[in-house]
Amino acid sequence: MSAHLRTLARRLSPDVIPVFPLGGTILLPGCELPLNIFEPRYLNMIEDSLKGDRLIGMVQSAVDPARHAPHKDGTKPLAPIGGLGRIKQFSESDDGRYLIVLTGLKRFTILGDADGVTPYRRARVSYDAFEHDIDAHIAPTLPKAMSENAQARAEMTSAMKSFARAIGVEVDWDALQSVPMDNLVDQASMISPFDAFDKQSLLEAPDHTARRRLLVGLMTMYAKTSGGRGDDQSPPPGNLQ
Repeated sequence: MSAHLRTLARRLSPDVIPVFPLGGTILLPGCELPLNIFEPRYLNMIEDSLKGDRLIGMVQSAVDPARHAPHKDGTKPLAPIGGLGRIKQFSESDDGRYLIVLTGLKRFTILGDADGVTPYRRARVSYDAFEHDIDAHIAPTLPKAMSENAQARAEMTSAMKSFARAIGVEVDWDALQSVPMDNLVDQASMISPFDAFDKQSLLEAPDHTARRRLLVGLMTMYAKTSGGRGDDQSPPPGNLQ
């Protein structure tokens, strides 16, 4: 992680941001998300973002009908919490698509739809509940062996191996040994093929310890069922947070 990203995460706190609703996709602080943009309204969003601070909010549609962000009549309800990203890289393809990479800065709470008319959606947001997200951009100062809980690392690795076998994915386990656990947890949370509700649960976990425990539980469940809850998209009892 870099001091530059930490500075950006602290400095860039717009009250209104463009939002890109994408089911099954979350963006966590310090992580990178590649996107292939081809819909005209979102091409417009990228072009507008590139003229300013290059910020985009990634958010899912509401995954629980009883729990969603405030929204205007006639608009689709969104999940109440998303991730603010900054365009780190972009290129334009010959057929007019944008290929971009977003770097996660911090999470936000949606307060409601923004006024004004644009082809894409904009939201009023607050970052107050996630002031500690900027800590994700601080590089570890201790060697991994001294800064991590060996038992927690072993449980995480075991769950990942069972999950990878269940879904038929080849993983370079030696390479993962050098990845700090918090980074590993966040990246695995973003790329794992969980359903939208489980992804939102991982996004909203209050800290890395809670996210790791939830991730291990989800990987264990999905490994046993080879697909988690399958077509049943109804949330389990309890609150996401």
